[in-house]
Amino acid sequence: MKIRIIACDIAVKQKSSDIIDLAKGKRDYTLYFFKNPVLVKTKIGLHDVTAGDCILIAPGFPHYIKSKGELWNYDALSFKGSDASRLVNQIGFETNEIHSPLQSYFIDALLEKISKECRALDMMWDRVIASTLDEMLTKIIRFSKQDFVLSMPDHSQKLRDLRSEIHESFHLPWTIKKMADKLNLSCSRFASLYKQEFRTSPTEDLIKTRIAQAKKMLSTTKVSVKQVSVACGFESVHYFHRAFKKRIDITPKHYQNFKLSKKGSVPVKERSFTLDGLSLDSDFSGTMEIVDGEIVFHGNDSAWSDFLGFSIDILKDKPFLNFICPQDLDIAREAVSNIIDGQNLKDVAVRLVNSDDSLVKIEFSAITKGNTWFWFAKKAFMDD
Repeated sequence: MKIRIIACDIAVKQKSSDIIDLAKGKRDYTLYFFKNPVLVKTKIGLHDVTAGDCILIAPGFPHYIKSKGELWNYDALSFKGSDASRLVNQIGFETNEIHSPLQSYFIDALLEKISKECRALDMMWDRVIASTLDEMLTKIIRFSKQDFVLSMPDHSQKLRDLRSEIHESFHLPWTIKKMADKLNLSCSRFASLYKQEFRTSPTEDLIKTRIAQAKKMLSTTKVSVKQVSVACGFESVHYFHRAFKKRIDITPKHYQNFKLSKKGSVPVKERSFTLDGLSLDSDFSGTMEIVDGEIVFHGNDSAWSDFLGFSIDILKDKPFLNFICPQDLDIAREAVSNIIDGQNLKDVAVRLVNSDDSLVKIEFSAITKGNTWFWFAKKAFMDD
């Protein structure tokens, strides 16, 4: 179906003195969605409309819209094409008259979808636009003619529509509040209905959708983990790393290397000796301080505490050397000496004494950034 979008204007703001007055009309169809009461010229004359009403003005018909208040807002979609009239007629959409759909929750999402497709011009974008416009006009007719009782809020359908929108635009900075506002629900009510409908929380559903997309990107391209993180909408590469590892049980980089190696590709080696690189390749991290010739860890999380079996307070108060296996003290002292001299460390293997006197092996790294020292550790296999 050949449909061409001429303009997609979302949330247009007008002053009370601003009047749309086109006596000869336009050469295209224009669909107006009103957010405030206005006066509109229709085929039966001047018409008083309220917020939520809409009108599809046909080519050649006059455009006359005047505010009834101080400010007024509207959305407008203009389109034409060899199949434009056929689409309007097939749906049975009456032009140049006011339509008052009892539900309009779908309009913002579909307009945004059309706007996005016009900007991106992805594969088969014109077909997506035509089908989206078809859906919008059809729903306007459905909800304009539907009996009031039948058109009472259908949270199930609204949630499915919103979920489709979220899954399609997973890269956007969605929050529970933004999702809930779409359906005019409180955050708690929205979260409860969402979990009841889909058996998962909206946040977890979004994260899994983003990770599913990330897996596709990591499996087929040599793009960096940071780029994948940004493309999939994660707020930071560190959060992406934690979320991915928690749900897939492997780091994003290891997953990418594994997938590409199976295809015979040689992954591009990322710069690993950076804060981002070390963070992505490590199991534990934090900051540290040099006190009287000793290094003391700060910012330890519960994972590091659980790994060694000591409380966070103990880990903060005792110098690093106190946890080193006696046989590895010389290596550890050399490492500490290098740090005190301002030199970085990369993957120094040492054994630590756990709270139950068992040994665990790590590969330890340290890097300075400004006046702050950062430490990183990853689990390593014990030698036989």
